[in-house]
Formats: sequence, structure tokens, C-alpha cells
Amino acid sequence: MLFRSRGQSIYRGSKTYGYFGGGWLPSYISTITRLDFSNETVSDPGNNLPTKRDGSASISNNSYGYFGGGFSPPNINTISRLDFSNETVSDPGKNLPTVRNSPAAFSSSFYGYFGGGYAVPNINTISRLDFSNETVSNPGKNLPTARSGSAAFSSSFYGYFGGGYAPGPSSISTITRLDFSNETTSDPGKNLPTARKNLTATSTSSYGYFGGGQDLTPTLINTISRLDFSSETISLPGKNLPSSRQNLAATSSNFYGYFGGGFTPTSISTISRLDFSTETVSDPGKNLPTARNVEAAVSNSN
Repeated sequence: MLFRSRGQSIYRGSKTYGYFGGGWLPSYISTITRLDFSNETVSDPGNNLPTKRDGSASISNNSYGYFGGGFSPPNINTISRLDFSNETVSDPGKNLPTVRNSPAAFSSSFYGYFGGGYAVPNINTISRLDFSNETVSNPGKNLPTARSGSAAFSSSFYGYFGGGYAPGPSSISTITRLDFSNETTSDPGKNLPTARKNLTATSTSSYGYFGGGQDLTPTLINTISRLDFSSETISLPGKNLPSSRQNLAATSSNFYGYFGGGFTPTSISTISRLDFSTETVSDPGKNLPTARNVEAAVSNSN
């Protein structure tokens, strides 16, 4: 099972494409850019989000990718759906109960979860999308702390929200865990080594990786922190992004994680690749057609 950042989902099988949607550069955009995992070519196929926006979160199942919330402006609650079979994009009308931007999101096998976000002020609400009928609800199992600008991924049994922005300390290091069996949330105390916000995340079946962001100083960072799903220990393996940046997005194939775009200190188009087998990170030179930041990303499993 694999997962992508800012809201992505668990997959079985071979993944074909990654999609980066929306963002800012230096105005709001609706562009969906496609990364072909077979050859790492990048293109804009022209099937874009119905609304220009940044700060969305994304989830997906085997059939659809969903981009939820964001800033248009103003903050919105729209969930746009990307049909992986034909790459058409629509607004089916099943939206988040609360308008917000910069939430984080991940998926279990049956549900997608959007957590936190900025809704003047930050909120701790977790909204759930039921993949079977696309209904959206607030089940009442929320984050212990209101925050925005977090990143998220999932293992087979748990979803993890890491870091983010919370008033007071600004950047935080907290990792909150959602138990898929009963949807309870907790802070088990296994946190990021450094407080940071506006980061992103990707994962394999064994590890989750949080990349980039802005720390408390505030300084942009290139750090990749690794969460071991078997023990929930956090470490710094020392295999970091080639450049420091925040407000980036990530997607993944079965073999690589791709960190795209971001702000450092201007919008960039760079796609950095994490090799899951060795945890080495490189810039292969297959970049987004346009520099942008505060985008979201998903991948399919055709």
C-alpha cells in the first residue's frame, strides 16, 4: 500500500500517473499537471479543476482523485473529482461541511479524511468522505489541536497528521494518529524532531516521509523525517530534499516518491524524487511546466 501527500490514498496494484492540481504562481490556478510514472514525462493534459484555487487537500481511491477545500478566494468547501478512467474533472456537489484552506488528508480503504485547516481561525474538524456513495460528514472524532498547514499519510491501520501551524508556537511538531478501526484520534507522543508547518508527505507500506516546510525560526528547510509504521519511531535518515522549500506537494508510484513545486523563496517547478529502495533523493530534471506552490497531489492505480 502506498500513499501520497496533502491527502492521498492507499493503493493496490501498479500506479500509472501522478497529478498535481491547483496552486499559486503568483495568482490562483486550476491547472492539473500529469506525471507519467513509466518515463517521468510531465504534461498539462487540459482537464483542470473547475475552480482556481490553492491550499487544497487531496485523497483518492482506485477510481477517483478528490481535491477538497482551498482558497479561491475566499476559503471554499468544494470537493472536485478527477475520474482516473478518462481524466475528466467535475464538482459532484458532495462538499466539505465547513469552508477551509490548508487542511491535510489521507485515505483508508473505505473513507477519505480531511483534517484541520484554516477557516478563520484554525479548526480541528475531521471530515469524512465515504467512497461508496461520496457522502461527506463530520463524525465528531477530531484533532486534539486546531491547526492548518499539516501533512498526512496512512499505513494499513492508522492515518497520521504531522506538523502544521497552531497559534502561539506557530510551527508545531505534533503527530496525531487516527485509528481506522474506531476513528479515535490521539497524540501518542512520537513527534517530528523539528516543529514545522507547510510541509508535505508521502509513504510506502513500511515508512511515512515528511518533507520540507518552515520551522520556528522561521527558516525554510529541506529535511525529510521518517516514521517507521512498525514502531512509530521517528528518525532523520539524512536523505533530504536538494533544496529547502515549503508549500510543496507529493505523490508516489510503487517505487518513488515525487515532491513537486513549492516556495523557496519564490515559486519553483522542481520535482525531486525519493527512491524508496535506497532513500536517496535527486532532481531528475523532469519538472512541472510552470512554477507553483500550495498545490495538492494524487495518483491513480490503473
